[in-house]
Amino acid sequence: MPMMDALLSASCDADNNYIVIICLLFGCFVQLLRQSKGAVAIGDLARKYIKSEKQVLLMTWLCGVIIFIDDYLSILVTANCVLTLSDEYKTPREMLCYIINTTSAPVCLIIPISAWVVFFSGIFEQQPEAAVVGGSAMSIYYHIMPYFFYPFICVIFVLLVILGIVPKMGGIKKAYQRVAETGQLWPPSSNMQNQSDELGEVMGAITDNAKEEKEITPHLWAFIVPMAVVIIVTVWLGDILYGVSCGIFSCFLLFVPTRMMSLGKFCDACYKGLEDMLFIAVVLVTSLFYRESINLIGLPDYLIDVAGPYMSAAWLPAIAFILIGIVCFATGNIWSIPAVCTPIILPLAASSGASIPLTLGAIISAACFGAQACFYSDVTLLSASACRINNVDYAVAQLPYIGIVTGISFVGYIIFGFAMS
Repeated sequence: MPMMDALLSASCDADNNYIVIICLLFGCFVQLLRQSKGAVAIGDLARKYIKSEKQVLLMTWLCGVIIFIDDYLSILVTANCVLTLSDEYKTPREMLCYIINTTSAPVCLIIPISAWVVFFSGIFEQQPEAAVVGGSAMSIYYHIMPYFFYPFICVIFVLLVILGIVPKMGGIKKAYQRVAETGQLWPPSSNMQNQSDELGEVMGAITDNAKEEKEITPHLWAFIVPMAVVIIVTVWLGDILYGVSCGIFSCFLLFVPTRMMSLGKFCDACYKGLEDMLFIAVVLVTSLFYRESINLIGLPDYLIDVAGPYMSAAWLPAIAFILIGIVCFATGNIWSIPAVCTPIILPLAASSGASIPLTLGAIISAACFGAQACFYSDVTLLSASACRINNVDYAVAQLPYIGIVTGISFVGYIIFGFAMS
């Protein structure tokens, strides 16, 4: 039965399970940092220098730009550094999540030291049409970077929003109104993500009493050392899975022998972290099942066939950007869709005389758009979880900003398409 085959494929897919495992381990790691109060120490240090909400948002943006090695790592570190501080300055969770998400994948694409770069440069190197751009995978990537319109505009646009040059609108504006009127930092539908650990106690996740919680003194090293381990191991081995695994192990070595946590509390914190990320794991598997279903009915091929007659040299980059972006948005798959579409789009670009570098830039921009705009992409889900907000609440709130950036990027590809064809 095709539907059951698609479900089985989604559940057994190695790449998807890899992401699920990372998300689950991130949940353990984040919960350990929360229980150790290490992020509180970071907030205490930042309070000495930060005196306004705008400064909190600028710090969030700067953290996202600095941590460019991995989008998951960027989300994890930034959220844990600023969440408590942003709550003190009454920043809506939607706004915080928008900044964190917008400075994760786009920055990883702009600064070429990430899994995104390895993945896309490897795909492009396999295409004979891309040889005119560069002689190696990284050479191709470096030459097409000026045409990453969407990632560049995203990072700049969110800074303009923070500075107030771009006004608050849509769901973000409503979120600020809600905070002003009720003091509620998140919408009611996100209450589950912000329940106290009492729920965890009932379910067996947190067994130590509240008195022991209060006795923990925030230490800066309790945050910095595990995060340094994650970053160093990730860079050294080139895999965030090993990084976060070593991070959890370093937490064990730091927290249990120093009696910051008992062994039971350490295990309970890991259990609670797994529990927090279970919903994301289910959604990821479901989204892959959705992608398999879309492939079964031939939607990607159909869309390419429909757009084929309009693939002129001038219009091809803009059409590729919109076409691949729509499919990435619909399926939540920001990896397979560009990989499948690139061997189809590039021959069309070469035969029609379109600019190859511009077309490659449009493909990457489309993938970045899909990662940000899709309600259930892994990046959106992780950002929402780290900020303790429902992913749909956040995704709806950011839509006006995403729409503006997408529109500007589309116009840019049209203009450059005519200029370079």
